[in-house]
Amino acid sequence: MNGLILSKDARIYLDLSRAQQTNFSAHHASTGAQVLQMSQEQLAQVRWLLAEPALALEVLDKLPNLRWLQSTWAGVEKLLAHPRRDYILTNIRGVFAPLISEYVLAHVLAHERQLYAHREAQKNRLWFNHVTGTHVGTLRGKTLLVLGVGSIGAGLAQMMRHFGVRVLGVVQAKRDIFECDVVGTMGDLPEFLPQADYVVNTLPNTPVTQNIINTAFLESMKPSAMFINVGRGQAVVEDDLVRALKNRQIASAVLDVYRTEPLPPQHVFWDTPHLILTSHTAAPSFPTDIFKVFWDNYQRFNTQQTLSHVVDFSKGY
Repeated sequence: MNGLILSKDARIYLDLSRAQQTNFSAHHASTGAQVLQMSQEQLAQVRWLLAEPALALEVLDKLPNLRWLQSTWAGVEKLLAHPRRDYILTNIRGVFAPLISEYVLAHVLAHERQLYAHREAQKNRLWFNHVTGTHVGTLRGKTLLVLGVGSIGAGLAQMMRHFGVRVLGVVQAKRDIFECDVVGTMGDLPEFLPQADYVVNTLPNTPVTQNIINTAFLESMKPSAMFINVGRGQAVVEDDLVRALKNRQIASAVLDVYRTEPLPPQHVFWDTPHLILTSHTAAPSFPTDIFKVFWDNYQRFNTQQTLSHVVDFSKGY
């Protein structure tokens, strides 16, 4: 056996593989400790690894002949921080766009339709209308700014346009993107931010994208705008966001990712007004979805074809 499946869903991935190929064979484990109990000979035989990045990190130095690592996540920052570079790293793409889009849509609709205010009014037995509360809005005619128009950002842009939303996209190098009405670079943010009713960050964590959501960024947004982060927590200067929300520089924010996860109980975010927190659940990894990407690459690997969704170690994505 020249492969290893290391995941909390290892058994599911193994069963899915055998459903495709009856003679499929691979080591499988749900913890790094189980892998470390394998013999040196078995570890030396492993050529490919399917794993969550955190688990892969526990065994990476124990697999001397590893040639390919398929992450079950899109984010691979933990693996990029490891000095080893003598293998091909692939991640998951094209799977999470619908899930992220559902998440963003849920929050922007809740904001437009004042669902949280309605819930508070219900608690107080109060009829919610233009006298007792804020006017209910609609997505039609609103403007969305997407930071990072990869597969996730493009999927989100395409969906939002169905609701009559105008989409501005920000990418590293300006190019035509079918799903966006206007495309620019980071240099266009001073022009784009004042137009946006919703700003969604989908960018990966790289040196270029760290700390971009700062005071200057937030001060350029509309006071009525909402910021949503489904990219990486490192993009946000946390104190700056807290200050902007307390001072009502922006209307609200939704965060699904953080610099430290899980978010510590004493963190200031828990008590910050106009802030909604979720626990990195915007795009759950469903094994059946992940498997499709893995199986395609597994077949490519065995026939010495170019793998899909290869991560560039130098770029960080």
